[in-house]
Amino acid sequence: MKRLRRMCLALALGLGLSLTTAGVSTAAPEAAVDCPDPGTRFKTPTTGDRVFLVGPSEFLYYIPNQTVYFDLWGTWDGIVTLDRSACNKPEYELTNGHFRQLRGSDAVYIWDATWDDLGRANRWRRIADWTTFTARYHFDPTAIYVVEKQSDIFPIADPTWT
Repeated sequence: MKRLRRMCLALALGLGLSLTTAGVSTAAPEAAVDCPDPGTRFKTPTTGDRVFLVGPSEFLYYIPNQTVYFDLWGTWDGIVTLDRSACNKPEYELTNGHFRQLRGSDAVYIWDATWDDLGRANRWRRIADWTTFTARYHFDPTAIYVVEKQSDIFPIADPTWT
């Protein structure tokens, strides 16, 4: 009888060990919906030529056409292919996205027609700094339109693009 109990215990322990190690994920469930890093541009195998941009706070934009794309970037370089589920967030069109900068200022602004603070969309949003502009988002510095008056960059909304 002792022998039978020991054999059952050994089987139970062995079975328990195999169940805990055989393909059971310890990752948090929400990890599956995390997006790639902000600044990542990607296409998917299922959405054709649509280019997505992971924006600040994992806000997911799509670029509506080549005109808007080339108002932000100078080349197609840097676009990766990912499964759409890699960023399982709602997507928003980056309508008419382009840049402005006040002459003599370091601040660069992006037109973010989708950003809706207080029920009013269509706002300029400041890009945090030059490193964010060039290294994180890989935007094209030659695409910046320099203006003479601050009123040409109005209205401005928070939060800043980081």
